[in-house]
Amino acid sequence: MHTPMTGIGGLGPDDAKDPARLLGMIVALAGEVFVLKAEIDRMKIALNDAGVLDEATLENAGASKEMQQILRAEEEAFARTVLRPFAHPDDIPDVSRFMGEK
Repeated sequence: MHTPMTGIGGLGPDDAKDPARLLGMIVALAGEVFVLKAEIDRMKIALNDAGVLDEATLENAGASKEMQQILRAEEEAFARTVLRPFAHPDDIPDVSRFMGEK
C-alpha cells in the first residue's frame, strides 16, 4: 500500500487523477488571488475618489518601517504554515509502545 507523501489521502504518484486534482487546486487558488486583487483595486479606487488615500500615500506606507515589520512577520508565519506538513509531518504523540499491550 502506498502512503502519499503529501499526507492527503488519495494523492500519490500512482493515482491517475492527481494532475487533475492539483490543477483544480491551482485554478481555485488563482481564482482567489484574482478576487482579492480586484477587491484591493476596488478599495484603492474608492479611497482615491473619496480623497482619503492616493497612490503616493500608499507607496509611502509600503516603504515604512512598520509595514516592513508587518511583512516580515507575515512572511515568517506564512512559511511556517506552508512548510509545517513537511517539517512536522505527524505531530501526534508516538503511541506505538501501547500497540502490543492488551
